[in-house]
Amino acid sequence: MSNTRQELIEHLTPPPGIVMPPYPAARDRLYRYSLVAIALCAAAEGMALITGRVGWARGIEGAFALSVLWASATFLVWLKTWRHLVRALGVGGFLLWPFWAIGGWALSLAASAIMAAKETHCFHFHAGRVIPWYSLALGLAMLAQAPQIALGIGWVALAWLWGWLAWGRSQLPLFEVS
Repeated sequence: MSNTRQELIEHLTPPPGIVMPPYPAARDRLYRYSLVAIALCAAAEGMALITGRVGWARGIEGAFALSVLWASATFLVWLKTWRHLVRALGVGGFLLWPFWAIGGWALSLAASAIMAAKETHCFHFHAGRVIPWYSLALGLAMLAQAPQIALGIGWVALAWLWGWLAWGRSQLPLFEVS
């Protein structure tokens, strides 16, 4: 992460013509907590799969989808269409997971991948460059029904990436748009 104070100010200033609803610092704090929750849920999913607790994994899937929903609801991005897209994916992932797990995973992973890409675009987090592609690979491995242990290790690695990104975000000052 190599952001100067000036770069942070530029990223917190909406481009001309963009009207942004208020974004208080408390909301940014909630967003940061949701990134940590995503990392913790991914780690829990991985550990459940590695240890053969598939029943637990089902519940953790819901917690992961809820964490992504929480993050998507507090996500700061200037373009309204991107804000709505990420929120729609987060809502869809949460609503879908009880009925169609792979569809819920797909939407939740897509929403989180977009958030990671945006964080990287703005703040140059190395983990955010990897998360979208890694999420796609993990999703494809799930579709291909890779061995449970391999998927578990994959989820633990995704948790590490999200933890790294969340740590980087925590090093920045709280954002506020009035």
